[in-house]
Amino acid sequence: MPHRFFVKPTAIKAPEVHLEGDTAHQLRTVLRLRVGDEIIVLDNSGREWLVELARIDKNGVRGRIVEARQAGAEPKLQITLYQGTLKAAKFEWILQKGTELGVSEFVPMICQRSVVREETDLEKKRSRWESIIREAAEQSGRGRLPRLGQPVALAEAVDQARATEILLMPWEMAPEPSLKQALTALQPARVALFIGPEGGFTAEEAQLAQTAGAQLVTLGPRLLRAETAALAAVTAIFYALE
Repeated sequence: MPHRFFVKPTAIKAPEVHLEGDTAHQLRTVLRLRVGDEIIVLDNSGREWLVELARIDKNGVRGRIVEARQAGAEPKLQITLYQGTLKAAKFEWILQKGTELGVSEFVPMICQRSVVREETDLEKKRSRWESIIREAAEQSGRGRLPRLGQPVALAEAVDQARATEILLMPWEMAPEPSLKQALTALQPARVALFIGPEGGFTAEEAQLAQTAGAQLVTLGPRLLRAETAALAAVTAIFYALE
């Protein structure tokens, strides 16, 4: 399977591809690819190009486009995951695995029980988070990079999501319906999913979301960690609707 790389659209100049900087360094020094090897480049439009490497030197990498096609791994259903902020490793795990599963957008959400609450502290991590998303998207065959939204408070997150066809908030205190029941007979193109931080949502937050149109659902009788709940819910939604 050829290695995949998201590149700037300007790098693709049919019938050639010109790669420089970090991508060229990774091809040349880290992966040690050779002339004649094939890679796949993507410009975040949903298309991909199969490229045969033609020249590799200190000035960059040149390749010949063999085939242009649509990337086949992008889901039709768009899930925006509004994730209550978590400790670094847990949040990064959700970004990586959520990208692999097919999440279209991640929005860090500041909740009453969030451990990390300052927007400036969260923004400092943006570069690392974007790198994690990019690597996961390349590894999993995605044709587009999931968007990474600005950190917002829960009230603002709910307001942002009002235009989405269905808003779902798994909450451990919700007796019913189950996520499966809530999705029965629905065929939305977009879903907004709200997952709490360590400690979960407060009753006040759940009421706020419900008043704004979110459906409170249960993921079952077992109490899940935030990172487990996020990935379990994303998987279940894709299974039910795709």
